[in-house]
Amino acid sequence: MKNSIKREQSQACLNFAERKNFRLQAKHKILMTLALLLMAVGGAWAQNVGIAEITSDLKNTWTNDAAVLTATDLPGFVEVESDVAKAFSGELPQTGFTMIIYAFSGDGRTRYVSYNNGAFVEDYAEEYTHGILKGFDFPIYYISESGIEVTWNPATKTGYFTMPTYDVELTPVYAPAADWALVETVKQLPTAAEGIFAGTTDPIVKAGTVALMGDNETPQGVVMYAVTSTNQATAPELSAFSDALPTAKDIADEGAEVLVWYYIKGADTPQGQEATAKNTFNDSEIASIKVTVLSNKFDIEFKAANANTIEAGKATVKVGETAAEVKEGKLTGVKMGSKVTITAKDGYKFRKAEAKKGIVKLLTLNVGGDYPGTLTYAEGETWGQAIENHPTENTGWTIGGGGAIILNYYYVYLEDNRVRQGDAITPGLGYYTE
Repeated sequence: MKNSIKREQSQACLNFAERKNFRLQAKHKILMTLALLLMAVGGAWAQNVGIAEITSDLKNTWTNDAAVLTATDLPGFVEVESDVAKAFSGELPQTGFTMIIYAFSGDGRTRYVSYNNGAFVEDYAEEYTHGILKGFDFPIYYISESGIEVTWNPATKTGYFTMPTYDVELTPVYAPAADWALVETVKQLPTAAEGIFAGTTDPIVKAGTVALMGDNETPQGVVMYAVTSTNQATAPELSAFSDALPTAKDIADEGAEVLVWYYIKGADTPQGQEATAKNTFNDSEIASIKVTVLSNKFDIEFKAANANTIEAGKATVKVGETAAEVKEGKLTGVKMGSKVTITAKDGYKFRKAEAKKGIVKLLTLNVGGDYPGTLTYAEGETWGQAIENHPTENTGWTIGGGGAIILNYYYVYLEDNRVRQGDAITPGLGYYTE
């Protein structure tokens, strides 16, 4: 991926006359220092160049002899056209005399452009020796490579550099997106948990698995989750996500269908390491799955052994500390975990009280196709729930790749679509295997 930022030279001089620090913010992690391509005024592309001053320390190493100045005397020297050198006028002191060396001719002449109080004077091609240069008391510059340095902060994904007086193209190289682990060819995405009751601390999704960095044991990132209603059309802000598996704790007692949004937060470059495509990852795309959370309210059916019933006033019932009314032998909508108290009226007592779990009626579904079979289920169950809740009756049935499998290999289909583990079981639709 490539982002480009270009400015015409005249516009750049105007926009950056007072503010010379240019700030680049990138949404994604960048692997390496930004590559910079510099464009001269005439439109020709040059190397990564800037200007460097010939320091007094460098001059003092030269002897006062007749040796001709060469490119090897100037660390990092790059030969360019004179127009490129002139484009650096804004980088020079704006008072006094200065010059920029930009080339050397074959006969030993030093090519440079001179300025007086910031104004261009002339383009020269003269022969100068070390000794003459040593005696100069004004600044002397030359064209050098790597003239622009980008300071990149991977933590804030922000880069800074000083804008020169020529056009600049920035070419960020982005890190790859973190991905999911594969089992055979199936990505190990988060899946909806089944049979979870509202108000519990049970996770409502089964965690996805992130791929590893190359051959080591470090994941490419961390899975992040957020929960919304099914009416949410777009993903929530990233600040709403957490790396904790979402639970049913804050879902209403009546249960609900919710959307669980998830993505992989890509791993940052480990401290002390250079960013590469194997240790730095961008965030994955955000996706969502629908999860059904069951109501945690249930009915209690009271069956008296004689005519001395609760409804006849022979006893009272409380749920928690609140009195409850039994109608037609039932107390409806009792929250799971509630304390239910039955108190006999004065002059009466309970001979015996027994509590029994409600009887679930099991049904069977015949699946046709190349590998037919029978699935045992309770009314209202999904394929995944039936297989998990009745393992004895459903020997040979498993869940894999998010779908229902018979004989450990063959998927169940409906109208050419693979049946998913969260699909409700509906008799009479013509399920088949192949």
